[in-house]
Amino acid sequence: MSFTSTIQLLKVSEETSKKLNPDTGKPYISHVARCALINDDGELETVGRLRVPRDLVEQAKVGIYRAGFALRVPDYGADKGEVVAVLTSLTPVPPQRQAATPAPAPKASA
Repeated sequence: MSFTSTIQLLKVSEETSKKLNPDTGKPYISHVARCALINDDGELETVGRLRVPRDLVEQAKVGIYRAGFALRVPDYGADKGEVVAVLTSLTPVPPQRQAATPAPAPKASA
Protein backbone atom coordinates (compact mmCIF):
# COMPACT_ATOMS: atom_id res chain seq x y z
CA MET A 1 0.00 0.00 0.00
CA SER A 2 1.38 3.42 -0.89
CA PHE A 3 0.17 7.01 -0.74
CA THR A 4 1.45 10.54 -1.30
CA SER A 5 1.32 13.78 0.63
CA THR A 6 2.69 17.30 0.25
CA ILE A 7 5.45 18.09 2.72
CA GLN A 8 7.86 20.94 3.26
CA LEU A 9 11.31 19.91 4.48
CA LEU A 10 12.44 22.59 6.90
CA LYS A 11 15.75 21.09 8.04
CA VAL A 12 17.59 17.83 7.37
CA SER A 13 20.14 16.60 9.89
CA GLU A 14 22.34 13.62 10.63
CA GLU A 15 22.02 11.78 13.93
CA THR A 16 24.58 9.43 15.43
CA SER A 17 23.36 6.60 17.63
CA LYS A 18 25.06 5.47 20.82
CA LYS A 19 24.58 1.89 19.58
CA LEU A 20 27.40 0.39 17.56
CA ASN A 21 26.96 -1.57 14.36
CA PRO A 22 28.22 -5.08 15.24
CA ASP A 23 29.64 -5.55 11.73
CA THR A 24 31.72 -2.34 11.64
CA GLY A 25 32.06 -1.34 15.29
CA LYS A 26 31.00 2.18 14.31
CA PRO A 27 27.89 4.04 15.52
CA TYR A 28 24.73 3.85 13.44
CA ILE A 29 24.08 7.07 11.50
CA SER A 30 20.59 8.11 10.42
CA HIS A 31 19.12 11.16 8.72
CA VAL A 32 15.97 12.91 9.89
CA ALA A 33 14.03 15.84 8.51
CA ARG A 34 12.01 18.38 10.41
CA CYS A 35 9.02 18.80 8.13
CA ALA A 36 5.62 20.42 7.78
CA LEU A 37 2.70 18.35 6.54
CA ILE A 38 0.56 20.41 4.17
CA ASN A 39 -3.06 19.47 3.51
CA ASP A 40 -4.81 19.54 0.11
CA ASP A 41 -5.89 23.16 0.69
CA GLY A 42 -2.23 24.22 1.10
CA GLU A 43 -2.62 24.77 4.84
CA LEU A 44 -0.25 23.62 7.56
CA GLU A 45 -1.53 20.41 9.14
CA THR A 46 1.29 19.71 11.61
CA VAL A 47 5.08 19.72 12.02
CA GLY A 48 7.17 16.72 13.01
CA ARG A 49 10.21 14.54 12.37
CA LEU A 50 10.56 12.18 9.44
CA ARG A 51 13.25 9.53 9.00
CA VAL A 52 14.98 9.85 5.62
CA PRO A 53 16.06 6.50 4.10
CA ARG A 54 19.68 6.27 2.90
CA ASP A 55 18.67 6.16 -0.77
CA LEU A 56 16.85 9.52 -0.45
CA VAL A 57 19.43 11.46 1.61
CA GLU A 58 20.95 13.19 -1.45
CA GLN A 59 17.49 14.33 -2.63
CA ALA A 60 16.30 15.50 0.79
CA LYS A 61 17.00 19.24 0.74
CA VAL A 62 15.00 22.11 2.20
CA GLY A 63 11.95 22.63 -0.03
CA ILE A 64 8.42 21.49 -0.89
CA TYR A 65 7.83 17.95 -2.19
CA ARG A 66 5.20 15.42 -3.10
CA ALA A 67 6.34 12.62 -0.82
CA GLY A 68 5.56 8.96 -1.44
CA PHE A 69 5.03 6.68 1.53
CA ALA A 70 4.49 2.97 2.08
CA LEU A 71 3.20 1.12 5.12
CA ARG A 72 5.73 -1.28 6.60
CA VAL A 73 6.37 -3.28 9.78
CA PRO A 74 9.98 -2.86 10.97
CA ASP A 75 11.70 -5.89 12.50
CA TYR A 76 14.08 -3.79 14.63
CA GLY A 77 14.23 -0.61 16.71
CA ALA A 78 11.65 1.27 18.74
CA ASP A 79 8.92 0.66 16.11
CA LYS A 80 9.54 -3.12 15.88
CA GLY A 81 6.26 -4.86 15.09
CA GLU A 82 4.32 -1.59 14.57
CA VAL A 83 2.74 -0.55 11.28
CA VAL A 84 4.54 2.67 10.27
CA ALA A 85 4.65 4.93 7.22
CA VAL A 86 8.06 4.94 5.52
CA LEU A 87 9.24 7.62 3.07
CA THR A 88 9.78 6.05 -0.37
CA SER A 89 10.09 8.99 -2.79
CA LEU A 90 10.51 12.76 -2.99
CA THR A 91 9.34 14.72 -6.03
CA PRO A 92 10.08 18.47 -5.86
CA VAL A 93 7.05 20.72 -6.33
CA PRO A 94 7.85 23.11 -9.22
CA PRO A 95 8.29 26.79 -8.21
CA GLN A 96 5.14 27.91 -10.08
CA ARG A 97 3.09 25.41 -8.01
CA GLN A 98 4.81 26.59 -4.83
CA ALA A 99 3.71 30.17 -5.55
CA ALA A 100 0.13 28.91 -5.77
CA THR A 101 0.49 27.18 -2.40
CA PRO A 102 2.86 29.28 -0.28
CA ALA A 103 4.24 27.98 2.99
CA PRO A 104 1.34 28.22 5.39
CA ALA A 105 1.45 30.65 8.30
CA PRO A 106 0.69 29.29 11.75
CA LYS A 107 -2.85 29.86 12.94
CA ALA A 108 -3.29 32.58 15.53
CA SER A 109 -4.56 31.37 18.88
CA ALA A 110 -7.72 32.89 20.27
